[in-house]
Amino acid sequence: MRVYRWDLDKTYLQTDIDSVRGLVRSAIEPARAKRAVPGAPALLRELARERPGWRPRIFILSGSPTQMRPVLEQKLRMDGVRFDEFVLKDNLGNLKKGRLRAVRGQFGYKLPQLLRARVGLGAACRETLFGDDAEVDALVYSVYADAIAGRIGPTELSRLLAAAGAYPDHIVEALAALRRVAHADAVDRIFIRLDRGRPLTLFAPLGSRVIPVTSWFEAALTLYSAGELSGDSVQRVRESVGLPDAELVGYFASVLGRGFVEPSALLRLLGEVPPDPMWAACERELAQGSFSYRPPLPPPGVDYLDILKGFTR
Repeated sequence: MRVYRWDLDKTYLQTDIDSVRGLVRSAIEPARAKRAVPGAPALLRELARERPGWRPRIFILSGSPTQMRPVLEQKLRMDGVRFDEFVLKDNLGNLKKGRLRAVRGQFGYKLPQLLRARVGLGAACRETLFGDDAEVDALVYSVYADAIAGRIGPTELSRLLAAAGAYPDHIVEALAALRRVAHADAVDRIFIRLDRGRPLTLFAPLGSRVIPVTSWFEAALTLYSAGELSGDSVQRVRESVGLPDAELVGYFASVLGRGFVEPSALLRLLGEVPPDPMWAACERELAQGSFSYRPPLPPPGVDYLDILKGFTR
């Protein structure tokens, strides 16, 4: 089984969550006014596409308030997106309890939810996660991946949650869920959309599992290389993103140079997609050896408490 876990704001939807005016507008605008990130609906539709023996599960976890569920579900339906689970944050409940940290905090909210959603899936279930750089998605996803793999134990997990401002009952919930998870090194990739343009060096300590992208087309290329998307799917994502032809070669160079896609996979892709001048230009560059391929190196170790400080500055 394969699970794809998606964030919503700035990952799927172009929303302004950094200002009061943006939050108010996001809360009151109708589904038809909400704008998706270029390529996100197409990529999610392709990932959810079923074929014989393959029915992936789509899990959406957002910090948007539960009161927005009807309009958000309507937007997803308008975009033709299928999902299996959709979790939103109970911000009204947090306010009633005076939990102001929980209203803005994402680490203490998302990690327990991710762990609960993993319970019962079994060790064989593989995962790919999608987020953005507006908050702490890369960090919380990485901690989740190492926790279900058994590399982070209850004591370290508790310290991380406390340092991130999680309330004690949320820490208890996370630890209880972790005890029920079948340990497995199950998270293959973590895609992070660079909405704020944070430097790649910020993510380097988290290792090559974290893949920062500026376009969901880069994710489509990587997932094609991994055998999770077809050439037709990549073509549909490319068309949806609306890339200027001049940028296509640059995206090839990016995924090759950072080691997320091998040259042989891109050559195979070029044999599947309909021919056009820019695909042909990419093929020429590959044939001439113009692109450099650098396999990513694993990090020597991850100090999550130290990384947490960098992400929350």
